[in-house]
Amino acid sequence: MKILFVDDEEVIRDLFQEIFGGEYELTLAGTAEQALEITTAESFDLIITDIRLPRMNGIELITKLREKGVETPFIVITGNQDIQISINALRLGAVDFFLKPFRMEAIRYSLLRFRNLFHAGKDLVDKRFFQIRESKQNFALIPRLGNLNQYVHLILRSISHLPGLHNDDLLSLKVALYELVGNAIEHGCAGISYHQKQELMFRESDYFAYVDRICESREDWIEVQIDYDDKQVVVVLEDNGEGFDPDRVPDPVNDPNASQLSGRGIFLVRMNVDSLDYNERGNKVTFIKKLQTQILAKS
Repeated sequence: MKILFVDDEEVIRDLFQEIFGGEYELTLAGTAEQALEITTAESFDLIITDIRLPRMNGIELITKLREKGVETPFIVITGNQDIQISINALRLGAVDFFLKPFRMEAIRYSLLRFRNLFHAGKDLVDKRFFQIRESKQNFALIPRLGNLNQYVHLILRSISHLPGLHNDDLLSLKVALYELVGNAIEHGCAGISYHQKQELMFRESDYFAYVDRICESREDWIEVQIDYDDKQVVVVLEDNGEGFDPDRVPDPVNDPNASQLSGRGIFLVRMNVDSLDYNERGNKVTFIKKLQTQILAKS
């Protein structure tokens, strides 16, 4: 996976290269201007950029790349004082964010999650001669975190023929499905709490395999229902876990010092969909994503 990493601190760039250079194809940039020049001649699978950059900041970089038609997924790095700026970045298409000082383990986990997810999206074919106007489909998934990327890809393939499906819609649906199906596997089927997850991420060398070993000992399924037309996509996910209280999950906006692994998923989903609702037990979630073509038509 090709990654462009943008940070004005040379020590941070060197550290990122040292830690992740052996796993990913990295290109480093010290300024937003340099990043813009690089993306003119080369494409990337992921861009990670600091918000605070000299002359042109990370938000301006993202905006200019979007104006150029570059729809590469973004991760932004920010300080606690810039949390509102991070929210604006998410609205521009950033798929995750990290607060400084960040842990490299948290970034490693995020890269693992998205490594195959966006590659899978490249295989989706735009077949506008054959258009499905509306449909309802039900899926049953055996909970395996190692299969998460493929699960999301298969679900999204079922709606890839929607007329005028915008790339931003597809990206938002990817993020929401990845986070919610992943939560259903980790917290619902495997029964791992948000606090336990933070400890396990540092203790287990292969967290994904650890979760899957727990799931293999159980006979649970995750039910996914997709209901869509040319205006919106409605997704319902349900697992057989004990459930949880979403109101007790840390909100990184109100509590930026909370765990970097807790609450991020729900927050990212809320930023990418138009509505998100849990049942009283907390093991069933429904979200609605209005399609970009309808929003643009009304504006």
